Amino acid sequence: MIGAFHATQLAIDARASALPADAVLRAKAPLADLAAVSLDPIADDFRALISTFHRYDTLLRRALDALDALARQDKEMQIVRDRFLGHVERITQSGGIACTRDDEVPAQSSFIVPNLGITIVPLVYGDHHSWNMAFLAGESASVPRHLHQRGVEIHLGFGKLQGDTLLAHQRCEVSEGYAMAIPPRTPHGFANTSGHDHYLPFVFGSRSMGGWGVFLDVEPQPIALEELERVPRSDDCLNGLVYLDREIDLAARSTETVRWTLVDPHATFRPDSGALVLAIAGVTGAGLTLPADSFRAVSVVRGSGVVQVGSCQQAVSAHDHFGVPAGVAAKLWPTGHEPLVILDAVLQTEPLSVPLADLPVD
Repeated sequence: MIGAFHATQLAIDARASALPADAVLRAKAPLADLAAVSLDPIADDFRALISTFHRYDTLLRRALDALDALARQDKEMQIVRDRFLGHVERITQSGGIACTRDDEVPAQSSFIVPNLGITIVPLVYGDHHSWNMAFLAGESASVPRHLHQRGVEIHLGFGKLQGDTLLAHQRCEVSEGYAMAIPPRTPHGFANTSGHDHYLPFVFGSRSMGGWGVFLDVEPQPIALEELERVPRSDDCLNGLVYLDREIDLAARSTETVRWTLVDPHATFRPDSGALVLAIAGVTGAGLTLPADSFRAVSVVRGSGVVQVGSCQQAVSAHDHFGVPAGVAAKLWPTGHEPLVILDAVLQTEPLSVPLADLPVD
């Protein structure tokens, strides 16, 4: 939905010359307000009913009424209105757990990141971190080198790849799945040499910028690829880069439910940003109950199953993503014959036990 708030405004702008100016303003105003609400922290008590749910409900009704008015005047706006309503109904009719997918770019639901020109689809959002998917298309289909001042990231690659992942002043050739932790103030990117479009899932977090800080905290760091030192994947300067597909295979082969950490907090922690923690789990018939300590973004990477969050249940399969609120019990169990494997991410905001002097220097 957060992508739809932004993309629908752009769709209105594209038809503004054919529409009454006052009607355009009436439609864009609640969409801008909805985008602003998405940046507000969500209260953890009864205030959420007023400060979050009531505001969403009121503004969505206002936006839909204004889009209805535009649709009556312009056939193209009917398509815009129907797409927006479809995104709303996908959530309101979900029964409590709305899944998103990382293998498609739904129409009218993405962002173009300023200064980088890449398309990002927001998948799961929490107060302090989000799971997103960058869609890299065109001749280069790459992520230009950039950095975040107050945010941390984990880049994820799946399956067969062909390109260089960039971190600081190094580059590393990758041809299989990987997970790379990126501290604040560290230039990073991805040079795709495969010759075709590429999907790049990533997790972003910041205790000071919020989960969508990735759109506000971007500084381009252009450099010729040849100026970066080529290093092997095992090099320490890559901050513990993980062979992700190998870890997924290992989790899938387990005969009992297992869960372990792939990226620990030391890889990204800074006081102004916090630290992203990425874990993997292979879930057998016994099921898996996730920790309920903080908001958790979950990605299903293999197999199919059922997730229960509180009293709500939802079937899930590979490429599905969902969020689990803090303090709410969530359990998964597999369905079908293929193993169920998930990744989950949290943003740890508490100080680490290891002194900062012992952490890598920016």
